[in-house]
Amino acid sequence: MIYTNVRFRAIKEISGMYSACILCERTATIAAVSLDRESWLRESKTGKIRMMIYGLCTACADIPNAIERADAAAITESDKTVH
Repeated sequence: MIYTNVRFRAIKEISGMYSACILCERTATIAAVSLDRESWLRESKTGKIRMMIYGLCTACADIPNAIERADAAAITESDKTVH
């Protein structure tokens, strides 16, 4: 029973990562996963893979540099929670 509760809590937490657009905070229609190139190619100095999960709304997803802006916002947001 405890395992189910922990799993549900983790799913709820992960869904919260992409329920709102990371750029404008409107309801997200797209869930995105971004992987750091160096860590994916096992060139990370820490040996860890940096993965970011975030949401984008339709309007922000249509912006030409939306992915770069979203990645930058996700990195900034993760730095706030880690430190």
